[in-house]
Amino acid sequence: MTDLLYRSFTPDLEVRSGGDGRTVHGIAVPWGVEQRIDVDLVETFARGAFNHQLRAANRVRFAREHVDLGGTLIGATRLMRDDASGLYVELRASKTPEGDATLELIRDGALPHLSIGFRERRNRRLRSGAIERVQAHLFEIAATMEGAYGDTAPITGVRTAGGGHGHDDTAVEYCPECAHCTVPAGVDEVRRILADLPALAS
Repeated sequence: MTDLLYRSFTPDLEVRSGGDGRTVHGIAVPWGVEQRIDVDLVETFARGAFNHQLRAANRVRFAREHVDLGGTLIGATRLMRDDASGLYVELRASKTPEGDATLELIRDGALPHLSIGFRERRNRRLRSGAIERVQAHLFEIAATMEGAYGDTAPITGVRTAGGGHGHDDTAVEYCPECAHCTVPAGVDEVRRILADLPALAS
């Protein structure tokens, strides 16, 4: 089975008034932006990479940090749409203590990033040397404290349950300083742990 991969982006957060305010929305994956993941990999997502899943958005879970990395399931995806700037998503937080706490942390700016968990399906190498994810399978979207890419693709806001599907097409830029994947611990803590590991024998 293909390995699980994680990539993180940062949204501009806003909470819209009215309704019950339990829907988080924004661009989960921006299209066509090359990002260095590590010394061997520069990656970009092709527009339409997740189109095969658009009609089954509810099968993509919504988490506070990634479940397989110690996070908590808090809800499900309600909508995925292929927009010009990226994969637009609407995520519904269930009315549970964890869901309520996550929404408050998003409103307060303490969980400013969206992170996707996916399996690669079809790739191609571009002339630039980057690997383009032509098709990938999304299994999870998480609100995270520390994203791998730094300040990039925004959670647009927390929207009311009955509102329209409008969103802010904010331009997306990546931070060139990044880690390979998002984990519940902060990046500095992860780097410290890795630095303390014994070196492999040559």
